[in-house]
Amino acid sequence: MSQSQIEVRVWSNPRLWSIALGEMLAWAGLFYLFPASLMRWKMHFNWSISDLSLALMISLIVSAITGIFVGKLIDKGFGRVLMSIGAAFGGVCLLLIPLVGTILEFYILWALVGIAMGTCLYDPCFAILTRHYSSKAKEAIVMVTLFAGFSITFSFILSGTISALLDWKTSFYVFGLLLCFLAAPLFWIGISSDTNGWPKFPMNCYSSKGSVELLRDLARNPFFGGLSVLFAVFAFNHIMLLSQILPLLESRGISPDSAILLAAAMGFTQVGGRMALIAVEKLLKREFEIIGVVLFTASLLVCASILLYCSAASLFFLTLFVVFQGTSFGIINLAKPVITASLLGESGFGFISALVGVGYICGFAIAPGVSGIILDVWGVDTLIWIAFLFAVVGFVTFLVTTSKKFNQRGNSI
Repeated sequence: MSQSQIEVRVWSNPRLWSIALGEMLAWAGLFYLFPASLMRWKMHFNWSISDLSLALMISLIVSAITGIFVGKLIDKGFGRVLMSIGAAFGGVCLLLIPLVGTILEFYILWALVGIAMGTCLYDPCFAILTRHYSSKAKEAIVMVTLFAGFSITFSFILSGTISALLDWKTSFYVFGLLLCFLAAPLFWIGISSDTNGWPKFPMNCYSSKGSVELLRDLARNPFFGGLSVLFAVFAFNHIMLLSQILPLLESRGISPDSAILLAAAMGFTQVGGRMALIAVEKLLKREFEIIGVVLFTASLLVCASILLYCSAASLFFLTLFVVFQGTSFGIINLAKPVITASLLGESGFGFISALVGVGYICGFAIAPGVSGIILDVWGVDTLIWIAFLFAVVGFVTFLVTTSKKFNQRGNSI
């Protein structure tokens, strides 16, 4: 089957449309609704930003742990059940969050949301797509991430509108119902329990090796360490800034309404980055080396932090920051499963992807709590500089790890 035939089949496949829409709703409700609600919680509960941010940290740690077990279950063919039940379970948790009265209840509910994250966000979704499409999964992942990239825009705008007209609690009721009665059925419809409706590609995503043997092989592979560090640092940088995006933008001298619009625009830049990459490849009639794409993306992340630091009262610099930050994060989520399969292989991909994703999820997990403390104690500039240093570490580590392979004939995206 030619590449053009694969693309047509992907974009005309109603199952993938269902998965893409489900992912958008899952990311909007389970993750982006947290930073979108942070300032309202601060005023409502009178809890500090660092105390509130710890809830997201707990949620993402639970998500990382859950993801390891989910990866093995996906390799055994339970992806459909896991993603559907996970989305519905997350929706129920959101419905309960407005009822909390203590910070402990708040933490417990967000820990439960972490279980839902581990079962239905990108890592399990991409593992399922890679199982079905094998080495041809790129186009399917492109489609899903293009739609899911709008989740931040959808979450900030819808939650902001509902909260302004009614209150933040109503926004959680709306998102909870969307997850239960729309996202969960979409995952069930989109992920088939058999192979009907999916392309027939040779599969190499199953592994006869046990978990211990796979771990031993990965520990000897330098690319595993390089990818783990890169993904962890990428997540740490992005979530440090995103989890505090509204206070960060407001500290640069813009109004709260403008801050919400700029934060929402990051969804468009995520999608725009992915579309620009695909468009340039088609224009040049060639595919870029995947390692080169990732290095370019990491360099954008470094530049974004510099722009944010220099953006005092400059709407132009703040806009460039949003473009660079959103574009880099959008492309890395597209490239992540591709480069993982490329450098570490497809055999046992669900388990391998989950292991590489531990650093990524832990970066997500640690970042909100750490950034909340830094912001409360040392201020905005220190937060930005630490995010910048992490971006540099990720870029340099991946460059050193892959320098020899990049000079050879590499894999494309």
